[in-house]
Amino acid sequence: MKRRIIWGALFLLTFLTWYAWMPAGLYLNMPVFLAIIGGILSFIFLAQTFADFTDMDEITQWDRYPKQWYHNMTFVSIPVAIVLIVVFAMHYGKLENEELKQFGETVPATIVDGYYRKSSKSSTYKLTISYYTKQGKHVRTQKEVDSDQYEHASKGQHVEVIYSIKHPSLVKILLGDEMVEELTGIKSRKLTLKDMTQMLDMPGDSILPALNKISYRWVTTDDDSSTYVNESRKAFFTADPRVRVTYVAMGEDFMSMASDIRSSGFRKEASDTTSHEKEEGGMSIYTKGDLKLVVHAKTIEREVDQSDNSAVVAAAVGLNKEVALVITMFRN
Repeated sequence: MKRRIIWGALFLLTFLTWYAWMPAGLYLNMPVFLAIIGGILSFIFLAQTFADFTDMDEITQWDRYPKQWYHNMTFVSIPVAIVLIVVFAMHYGKLENEELKQFGETVPATIVDGYYRKSSKSSTYKLTISYYTKQGKHVRTQKEVDSDQYEHASKGQHVEVIYSIKHPSLVKILLGDEMVEELTGIKSRKLTLKDMTQMLDMPGDSILPALNKISYRWVTTDDDSSTYVNESRKAFFTADPRVRVTYVAMGEDFMSMASDIRSSGFRKEASDTTSHEKEEGGMSIYTKGDLKLVVHAKTIEREVDQSDNSAVVAAAVGLNKEVALVITMFRN
């Protein structure tokens, strides 16, 4: 009985060490490896708590010895150890996010390269980023990301990273709605016609903060302070304050905005064959009270990474064509 108490105490000590007392410097550098080691030790100590094997012969010659009920309970340790490996790994990820919330610094970064490898069993996605810390130190590093983040990334894209001033090796790319919400508290959503109506009446200095309350991360372009871009959502917004606003939407935002136009009460004006302005470029005009929308589709060409295997045809010419929905709103 005394031996089983010792084994049980070692199991409890292992759990507390791996779950609550593990130094950050260790779990930040090798979280998966530590989780596996913790699971193995937990299996050994928990199995011994039940079986209390005294020598290797009892293990290697298992079928030659009469078994008590507590010997058979040894097998319960296997699923428990597997569960603990998962618990430790997820807990380390949670601790990383908590440290970034407490000690994190956010700085601009650029995606300089990407890498992925797929197999029948697993997939690996990595992004190489370049940034300067708040202290002016240049950092270029490769970080493993999930498939959602990788799909939202492109070579040369401007993003933000958050790193810990306490443990600078802890860095995460603010890319993808889930990551952004977890680390910044910003819950992104799609821009709507109601948002455009509100921003139509805003002064110029209020538009960028309003956009960033809708989705992360809008910035002004270098050459025009009235033009805003959200690279992760492939969206553009321009504003002539209190005169007109224009939203250029692609991908999922294209379909969302098209649906919003149909359901928001705007009425499509009848075609006027004498008006070249209405028909040029396949434009459609909608009205609702004193509001007017001019809507048309436009093909946009953008540069793509020549090494991107998902766009072989586009890479041959160095361009990728996408259809965007352009919506301009103004008052009559």
